[in-house]
Amino acid sequence: MAKTTGSDLLIRALRAEGVDTVFGIAGDHILHMLDTMFDTPLRMIDFRHESGAVHAADSYSRILKKGAVMLSTTPGHANALPALANAIHSEAPVINIAGSAESPNLGRGAMQEFDQINAAKPITKGAWEVPSPSRIPEYVALAFRTALSGRQGPVHLTIPHDFQMAEVDDAEVARYTPSEYGISTLVLGDPDQVEKAIDLLSTAQRPMIFAGSSAGATAVPSEVKRLVETMRIPFFSEDSARALIPDSHEYSMGLGYQPLNVTVRNVGDADVVVMLGKKLDYTNGFGGNPPFADDVKFIVVDPSPAQVARARTAAIGIVGDLGPVITQLADAAAKRKWTERTDWVERLRSAFNEWHEDLTRLGKVESPMHPMHVSNTLKKFIDDDTHVTFDGGDYCHFLRASIKRDKPYRFHNVSSFGMIGVGLPYALGAQVALPGKKVVLANGDGSLGFNGMEIDTMVRHDLPVKMMVGNNSIWGIDWQIQKGLYGRPVWTDLLPTRYDVVAQGLGAYGEQVKKPEDLENAMKRAFDHHGPALLNIDIEQVISPVAEAAISRKIGSHG
Repeated sequence: MAKTTGSDLLIRALRAEGVDTVFGIAGDHILHMLDTMFDTPLRMIDFRHESGAVHAADSYSRILKKGAVMLSTTPGHANALPALANAIHSEAPVINIAGSAESPNLGRGAMQEFDQINAAKPITKGAWEVPSPSRIPEYVALAFRTALSGRQGPVHLTIPHDFQMAEVDDAEVARYTPSEYGISTLVLGDPDQVEKAIDLLSTAQRPMIFAGSSAGATAVPSEVKRLVETMRIPFFSEDSARALIPDSHEYSMGLGYQPLNVTVRNVGDADVVVMLGKKLDYTNGFGGNPPFADDVKFIVVDPSPAQVARARTAAIGIVGDLGPVITQLADAAAKRKWTERTDWVERLRSAFNEWHEDLTRLGKVESPMHPMHVSNTLKKFIDDDTHVTFDGGDYCHFLRASIKRDKPYRFHNVSSFGMIGVGLPYALGAQVALPGKKVVLANGDGSLGFNGMEIDTMVRHDLPVKMMVGNNSIWGIDWQIQKGLYGRPVWTDLLPTRYDVVAQGLGAYGEQVKKPEDLENAMKRAFDHHGPALLNIDIEQVISPVAEAAISRKIGSHG
């Protein structure tokens, strides 16, 4: 009988799931796996830290709407855990695979041993140790099905090192491939609930729609547009759902986050609010008053039953994947007659336009440089197809608020977990997913410190990300909140570090920009450079709307 190894089985199973790229770091307990993988067509992107590899896989998976694989050894799995906690918030289907010591030695002080499964369980959708070499394909299939179904998220597999090297009879290995197990992971909503939702929306005077990450995971942009245009309802988008319909569309009101879009303040007058894969959580007052009215009616569409009426009772709950449910809603809506809500739509669109005009005016060409001058200048170099990632506090909030998006899957931001430092590996993963496209990172100087060494990874793998680092030598948003609430900063001052010189030392293009009048030419040089480039931009210590909102609520946190 033909023999095969556990590593061969793993690679075969990954390729059957459509995997063509893997992220990770080498280590003792995956060396056989890596050596076997090196002779296959799989693209292998190696990193400087396991968290960076998970964040990059997170970004890659959400842009391409597919599972992404991250590989590490045992201590590397410990390093990856914080990024997995972030991925459960960003709803990224990351397949985290770690090796371990040989199975006969587990439980008696094996090399680098710790409880990998129970460490991962609270921050993933599932964590398993493969019980035998021949069952590797079965567990890979389980991992992908779990990660990509319902509210998407990361999963973990541990494969002991001896299982990777073990030889098994190929004929005895059960086949677990998507075409063979034939299970659709997309779930329709209850047709009766869909009709009830359309009934309620047909009588609404001031409705709104908010789309969140679960909508971005499975929705078809053209179907979202059909739904919104049919019902003529104002639409806001966040996270992976950002720009499912373009910001330039008459019914699109941009970012669905009140501190960074004053248009959202009108939600207090909304009579019906549709949450398409968007949680009622701290970012929207848990559905309470404020910002919503006491008598507002919620229609909640979500893949997870736990999210329907989690924070506030929903008038109508629909459990199902957003892609098919949106089509169900659009089909049902198409059978009705809908009146124009001209006054409501014009009121919101006017607020949206005025907000962006107000932001633009902040970007005067004067020193010290306002973050909005960076935003205004950057807009000259990006287009609808450019992927933009925002990471950090006050500096990035201005750019995130002001840079409109007209194409989906071209936007990343810090997740609801609030873990900063994700931006550089997010941008790296975006560049891997989008070869030949512009990828831009707007990064604060504080958050750059977490994963800044991944510039080395960009250089080694020829990933030409353009990094616009706003350097004000503080942990911006916390510094501002401390000053506003307590009158002094504590642990929030930083050095005026030359991150451009750090970038140069790692092989990237780096340039410092001190004067606002020099910024445009510096950006031109960065974008003309064929590889990764970093501008270290001296900016004003200016407070953002997010920090102002936190201070006004008299709480030492922001959301």
